[in-house]
Amino acid sequence: MKGKKLKDLEESFESGAINKKEYEKKKKEIKNIPEKARKAEEEEVKESKLKSDRTLIIGVILLISAFAAAFSWIILTKEQPKTLDQLHELNLKGELEEEQGYMHNNAYSFVKFDDLWYTQLVSPKGSRFYNIQFRFGPREVEPIEIEGFLDRELFNDATNYYVTFDPTGNDFSHVTLAVADFNQHMTNVFFKAPIAACDKNETFACEGRPVINCDNTDDIVLYIKEANKTRVYYDDNCMVVEGNGFELVKGVDRILYNLYGMMEQ
Repeated sequence: MKGKKLKDLEESFESGAINKKEYEKKKKEIKNIPEKARKAEEEEVKESKLKSDRTLIIGVILLISAFAAAFSWIILTKEQPKTLDQLHELNLKGELEEEQGYMHNNAYSFVKFDDLWYTQLVSPKGSRFYNIQFRFGPREVEPIEIEGFLDRELFNDATNYYVTFDPTGNDFSHVTLAVADFNQHMTNVFFKAPIAACDKNETFACEGRPVINCDNTDDIVLYIKEANKTRVYYDDNCMVVEGNGFELVKGVDRILYNLYGMMEQ
């Protein structure tokens, strides 16, 4: 094709139909024709490759999305434990993650439900079966040691107990939470009634309440003290929790585990 065009061009030049300038121009254009065609072909190949790569990427994305959707569907449709009994059953089989449940001392099943730790036991004073709850599991309070001695006979025989604290303290919310948790266990499981007290009569809230500390009564006392350092100890008839923030709540849980016989001092 190129040779014929060049031959026709030469004949036109020799016959005088075109001058030399036109001849050279046309000759150059004819010689450039294959280059332009090749360039167009290369562009076409490049575009075709891009389309192919794009198709491959889209295919991979769709495949991954399909797998993700299928996996999510399996997870969402898999029946989740809905009751404490179901959780305990899975825990006893060892089918829960440690943050969901574990066995304490190979005797007590602890499971986490609604951000609380639950275990099951029989009341110390009867045959009632309880699902009891704690804000902290045994592993969280194990580092806390309980010092001193508690008169267990006095505690077991008591039907009432004092709950006392410093009414001028700065952490009333955590003191209240610790006291409420302790009272719930004492009332519902140990069948003991709390008597609200203060360690001093310096606020309106303490007006008319007994002023109680570990030294002025022989009855059972829970004494919540705000302090910078966490400390839990017994003083004959008195159970003392010192600390601040949730350490007060953790200290109360530590005492409860000991009273239930789940943990040593």
